[in-house]
Amino acid sequence: MEPDFDNLKSTDRLVSRRRSRWSAIRHIYFREMRDQIRDRRTLFTIAILPILLYPLLGSVMLQVAQFSREHPASICVIGRDHLGDVTPLFDGDHFADGLAEDEGAVELIHYDWGMIRSGEDAQSKATQWIDDGRFDLVLLVPPEFLDFSARKSQDEAKVRMFFDVTSDQSRVARDRAFVILNRWRNRWVRDDLVQTGLDESILNPFQLDEIDVAQQQSKAAAFWSKLLPFIMLVWAMTGAFYPAIDLVAGEKERGTLETLLCSPASRSEIVWGKLGAVATASMATAILNSGSMLITSSFIFSKISLGAGAAVGAPPILPMLWLLVALVPLSLLFSAVALAAAALARSSKEGQYYLMPLMMITLPLVLIPMLPGTELSAGTSLIPVTGMFLLVRSLVEGQFLFAALHVPMVLGVTSLCLWLAMNWARRQFEDEAVLFGSHEQFDLRKWVRRAWDGREKHASVPLAYFCGAMILVSLFFAKLSGGVMPTDANSFAVLLLKPQVFFILLPPFALALVFTRSFRDALRLRSVSWQHLALGLGLGIAFHPSYTLLGHLVSTLYPLSEQAIEAMKPVVDQINHLPWVTVLILIAVVPAFCEEIAFRGFIFGGLAPKQGHWRAVIATALLFGASHGVLQQSICATVMGVLLGWVAYRTGSVFPGILLHFANNAMTVSIQRFYSQSWRGADWFIESTADGVSYRPWWSVASVLIVMILIWLFQRLSVCGDESDLSPDDVAGERIERGIEEEYETPVNPAPTSTSG
Repeated sequence: MEPDFDNLKSTDRLVSRRRSRWSAIRHIYFREMRDQIRDRRTLFTIAILPILLYPLLGSVMLQVAQFSREHPASICVIGRDHLGDVTPLFDGDHFADGLAEDEGAVELIHYDWGMIRSGEDAQSKATQWIDDGRFDLVLLVPPEFLDFSARKSQDEAKVRMFFDVTSDQSRVARDRAFVILNRWRNRWVRDDLVQTGLDESILNPFQLDEIDVAQQQSKAAAFWSKLLPFIMLVWAMTGAFYPAIDLVAGEKERGTLETLLCSPASRSEIVWGKLGAVATASMATAILNSGSMLITSSFIFSKISLGAGAAVGAPPILPMLWLLVALVPLSLLFSAVALAAAALARSSKEGQYYLMPLMMITLPLVLIPMLPGTELSAGTSLIPVTGMFLLVRSLVEGQFLFAALHVPMVLGVTSLCLWLAMNWARRQFEDEAVLFGSHEQFDLRKWVRRAWDGREKHASVPLAYFCGAMILVSLFFAKLSGGVMPTDANSFAVLLLKPQVFFILLPPFALALVFTRSFRDALRLRSVSWQHLALGLGLGIAFHPSYTLLGHLVSTLYPLSEQAIEAMKPVVDQINHLPWVTVLILIAVVPAFCEEIAFRGFIFGGLAPKQGHWRAVIATALLFGASHGVLQQSICATVMGVLLGWVAYRTGSVFPGILLHFANNAMTVSIQRFYSQSWRGADWFIESTADGVSYRPWWSVASVLIVMILIWLFQRLSVCGDESDLSPDDVAGERIERGIEEEYETPVNPAPTSTSG
């Protein structure tokens, strides 16, 4: 009798999802920690290296600081005699008194204009001298500088500065000369006013007296609250990934992972035990590196006269303890992600290749709080990692009440991300194909032949994700290449049709023709009943008030910048002035058809049979949201994508989703026209407010009820399409919903009965 691998896999999942035993988790945790401590390289990297690294770097900095000095900037002046008898700029071989703060910082050289044939020759000499490194800066005073009556343009009144922006010394000379020339110009104007009998005080009618009321401790807290969490989080990520590689990919190479999986511990208990060991290494690495850097940098700042260091001072120790509170959930999050990513690797060498992509994905979330003007708010608290970073910064700076208001949102988002990462890691350990995948090398020719010979009705999972990546990448480069802002109907049509047809619709069309057996099934172009079509159209109209409220909420949390509003103004003007039918075709019909074919057709059809309908819904919603260029539109589109994906799952076709998508877009571009043209009955549903035309409150509430009724009606209808569109779990769920009972009395593979001879 052959074993039933499907039943074994289901049984293993049930065992893995049972209640985890703390004794087993603790046993696995101490086992992994013993292995890590016994490894001298791991122990040196986590514990010894941070203690030695930063003091050694500080010693090097102290030695280098002894030799660091500013070199004088060499400035050559051509045409000094053209300055005449005005307020003197020079005093012999130096600038006039009071113009240069440090005379030793400037080395002045004069060049006689008589040795130059023309102005063009002077410019060519100045350029050559800068290129050859003979001078850091060349000042060129033209002959017509003081001949105001002979000037043909303002260009002749310019003192030209020639410098090399790629040279640090040349840029320093430029900055010093700029300050000196500004002081000279102000002194020149002041002397002219005094000669004419005017009071020179009119040039400076008032003085600014800057008073910094911040205490030294607050300055130090503000500085260290930005720098230290960044360093700690980076080390937490690094400290989590290498132990995760050793505990998963390393065990694959050593052949000890099979022994652990055969133990009585469930997969969840194994994941929790390994997660605890990785998180411990992550927190130890972050704490030791940050602490060593903190102590060393405080000592260095006190010994070296740095402009920033003099104002920073020593970090406040007690407020910095808040970093340890935030380090626990973030280390767990990084460890779970690293553990799941390490499970994909077949060797330690391959696992190290995954470090850079993981860092590139996570680093923007850590760098956002470092941007000027980024503060804790309702919007930033909903961003993973960033919200926790800003919350800790507020706590370190002593803003306890303000931080307490955002604690629920930050902890909620962090907990959700941790739960998702843990489930991803657990599923990786439940999938035997991931843990013990084939080690054969990738061959493009074999892959293409296998993809051609093994074509199915729908796209494969890798092909579906590849299609989504193609769409996002092509849209990204299309936006970078820029486009002409629409000035008429033709340019407006090209601006909208080009990305929809070539970058969104064409990739799934081409992939479906080449890599699937059925073009119609691959794009889910199936006919459905009129009830599904009517429900899709009604759901799009009824959901639009809620979609509008969501847009207002997102704009409040993440306001559009003035540059973004100005950039979108030509598009909005074309929408308001073009004929209504044209606008409906370009903004409602074309995007609804192209985007639904791509995301809820080809991509959803490839993901749902293997990964389940809810995973397919979420994945296509995220891809659909990412295809919109503006953050605010992406968030709203992701929410709309969840609804569209659920409709695509329930109906087995893209046509109801196309109608839903069309209705929502059509209402967006039509609501303003309904009100301005006084359509009959429109004032019952819409009204004019300070923010523009919006729905009346009673209709917004009623539309929510209508949406719930339509969703209930969708739920009442059975899932359309054949079972090849669904995963095994989806098929089982649908059979349960339909009341079909499984017959478990008869074994799947009954053993043959033996008979006596």
